[in-house]
Amino acid sequence: MRELTDDQRQYLIDLKKKPNEATVRYKEIIKQMLLEDDTLMYLLHNKELEEADAENDEYFGDNIRSSFIIPETQTDVKHFLCFECSFDQISGYNPAIKYQELIFYILCNDKDLIVDEIGAARHDLIAALLIDKFNGKNKFGLQLRLLSDKPSVTDNHYATRTLTFEQLTPNSMTDADGRSFNLRRGGQRR
Repeated sequence: MRELTDDQRQYLIDLKKKPNEATVRYKEIIKQMLLEDDTLMYLLHNKELEEADAENDEYFGDNIRSSFIIPETQTDVKHFLCFECSFDQISGYNPAIKYQELIFYILCNDKDLIVDEIGAARHDLIAALLIDKFNGKNKFGLQLRLLSDKPSVTDNHYATRTLTFEQLTPNSMTDADGRSFNLRRGGQRR
């Protein structure tokens, strides 16, 4: 197996902070926001992690995932919160601005769907918590707005909700080396 040098490891860590690496940077912000929320960990209800008195960061990669991928075969009842970021340039009229979408996929197993002490469906409560946490907030510099909130099912075992938030955000105006683009010449470097 290949090993990273200390410099290579630090380079990859630093990518999470670079302005041009918006997907990596935004996913890190979202991850930290989710892991700080003890109520969310309660709603994800991972019995194994709860019994081990695990820290919130242990939910990442298990119940909380930064892409929409869940394990194929599961023997334990689990709930998942997956998230994605996407970007799209608005138009050629203003290349300095782009659309950002933040999409949350909430999947809750039917064997543990109702939060008894609250009397509501787990996926609905997680969706409400996320809407409260993100809608109208300026987490990435400009205000996020809820674009869609759609319930569904994946198969006979998961109730789901998909939340899509949108915002306008500044487009990268420099290349990876920090050189600025010349907007009057079709985005070429100066």
